[in-house]
Amino acid sequence: MKKAKVMALAMLALIVIGVSVVNADMLNPRQPVTFFGGHAHDAEGTHGAPSHGGGLDKYGCHNKSVPYHCH
Repeated sequence: MKKAKVMALAMLALIVIGVSVVNADMLNPRQPVTFFGGHAHDAEGTHGAPSHGGGLDKYGCHNKSVPYHCH
């Protein structure tokens, strides 16, 4: 019985976390685009895309970059 309660609470927690993540993505008021999918940034610069700057916003997207895109 105790094991079933723990499993039920774990499943509920996973559902709540999943819904939260989906809703966070849906709250972004800007529409990101695909920009050189798979490119990366490190201390040496941009790899796999033309050089572009701008820090990431709370959605993990380049805030001031054109086009606006997420990682």
